[in-house]
Amino acid sequence: MTLLKNRSLSFKLMLLFFIAGIAIALVMHFSTGRVLKQFFQDSVRSHLQQYFYYINTEIGSPPDLNKAQKLSDSLNVKIIIRGRDIHWSSDGKFLDRPPIHFRRHLGPPPMHPDSPPMHPEPPRGYESGIHEGRFVIRIKNPHHHTIFITKSDSDLPAPWKLLFNTFLGIFIVLGLLYLLLRWMIKPLKDIQKSIKRIGSGELDHRIAVNRNDEFGELSHEINAMADDVKNMLEAKQQLLLAISHELRSPITRAKVALSLMENNELKVSLESDLGEMEALISDLLEAERLNHRHQVLNLVESDINQLIKDTITKYYPDELIIQTLDSNMATQLLDASRIQFVVKNLIANALKHRKNTRDEITIMTHQDKNTWTLSVEDQGKGIPKQHIPHLTDPFYRVDPSRQRGTGGYGLGLYIIKMIVEAHQGELMIESELDHGTKVSLIF
Repeated sequence: MTLLKNRSLSFKLMLLFFIAGIAIALVMHFSTGRVLKQFFQDSVRSHLQQYFYYINTEIGSPPDLNKAQKLSDSLNVKIIIRGRDIHWSSDGKFLDRPPIHFRRHLGPPPMHPDSPPMHPEPPRGYESGIHEGRFVIRIKNPHHHTIFITKSDSDLPAPWKLLFNTFLGIFIVLGLLYLLLRWMIKPLKDIQKSIKRIGSGELDHRIAVNRNDEFGELSHEINAMADDVKNMLEAKQQLLLAISHELRSPITRAKVALSLMENNELKVSLESDLGEMEALISDLLEAERLNHRHQVLNLVESDINQLIKDTITKYYPDELIIQTLDSNMATQLLDASRIQFVVKNLIANALKHRKNTRDEITIMTHQDKNTWTLSVEDQGKGIPKQHIPHLTDPFYRVDPSRQRGTGGYGLGLYIIKMIVEAHQGELMIESELDHGTKVSLIF
């Protein structure tokens, strides 16, 4: 059952029709076989037995072979006569292989109670069997026995032919029903594709409604839901822009006023505080923009190795950073500015937590068949294991005192995680106390 849960609806329907076809074919085969067998026992066999008894009487005892040949030709019945002094077949062939399993029966009663008795009196009893799908009857006479075989295959088809024809007919009907059902539920595929497009951020996409049944109603509801989601996100975006404007405006005025003050220690401290507030607002807005499925990424073909080199040259030209970059890295579809933000912050974290200023950090890239990896590793103090699962939580700080010198606001790794997940990647953090930390991004 677990295997079926992960299969598509089309596969389940096909399997259901296949099992139903086998079940119906088996039921019809055995039920029809029983009905035909009973019908043959009750109605047909007695007439057929009586028919062959009359032919046997016409041939006579001792048998008239000329008459037997004429009866075989005119009635389309193969006749074999065997006795102590005779071994004759109407077509010159005998039934030596495969052997026939005969069943013993009593002789037939007269066709009608008032029918005159046959002369000579027919033998009491006969045997019947099947040979290569043909009905066979053997009648024992005083000095010989006569075998009658129907010549046409259609008289009594072989069981495997009946079963095959039954299966074939049922599967043709079920196949047509399956195709009809596939056509009826085809809108599900269109709805599924449209939901994926809407979920990936195409909020203007709508499902084409061309039916008035339940699928049409479902499409209308999904379109209405997409309208509501789009309106809510637009309202949220407007709120973010308003907050950004309202918070940045007084900070800007404060910075202008601060620039008129004389240079002293208080001015430097106030400028630092205002700068931190401005950076915090920017980080909060960026985190909020990334914190849903509809992130707007400016994806372009980018050389990740060159992006790393440019970031180090621009922000950390004098730092001891070992670059181990895979020369076989292919260009990637990335939001270059956001990935540069990731690289910059990972390097900043590694530099901040090293033991001394001359400790080197390493940045690496690697590409294999299915993934590519970017990692930054330091030889710093490391992080206790109990903190590692929470490092990407917003505003989480390993240092509970939240001193300025031990870290930022606790948003850096949270935003990095959001950016990585927006690129369908994964963030991994490995750390060991007194040995350092390694942060890997796997795409």
